Amino acid sequence: MDLKKVQPPLERQLALLGYELVHLEIAREGRDELLRLYIDHLDAETSHRQVTLADCTAAHEGLLLWTDVEFPDLREKLGIEVSSPGLERPLTKADHFRRFAGRLCRVQTAAPINGQKRFKGWIGPMEGESVTLEEDGVMKAIPLEAIQKARLAPFDENGAPRPKHLTARFTEVPDAGGVETSVVEDEEA
Repeated sequence: MDLKKVQPPLERQLALLGYELVHLEIAREGRDELLRLYIDHLDAETSHRQVTLADCTAAHEGLLLWTDVEFPDLREKLGIEVSSPGLERPLTKADHFRRFAGRLCRVQTAAPINGQKRFKGWIGPMEGESVTLEEDGVMKAIPLEAIQKARLAPFDENGAPRPKHLTARFTEVPDAGGVETSVVEDEEA
């Protein structure tokens, strides 16, 4: 399945339901393949609401009939799972890096940048199409197109030395009550 083909229509449909598609992936669970969608509220930046099980259920139910019409073969091949982004949320867009400026993240690039593919640093401002990270007191620019995977690293924030060069806002690590929620489509439905 070509995720680049499916992603834009999924983003539009989720927006109609009040959610942002944070990340989309195909995951293997045993012998089954799942289309996994990580969602957040469209107004998450201003409302700071967490995604609940009820949100995942509403988004999941709102997608089922729509996918049957738009992508008729999809549910025959893949189950659909809707999940919160969790505390170690994926960072997939420039807006995500802007929103979480001042937070610690892990980044992996597809190809080495100055001999390095894995980075762990404090998120700085966007510079054009690159995100800046302060890693061990050194500012590094990573082009968005080079990023293969990026996630917040909230569990490492308290033990990591504070950045020397960034003056970005620092936020408290959000409390998710220790539980990440998700909904998996019933395969027998």
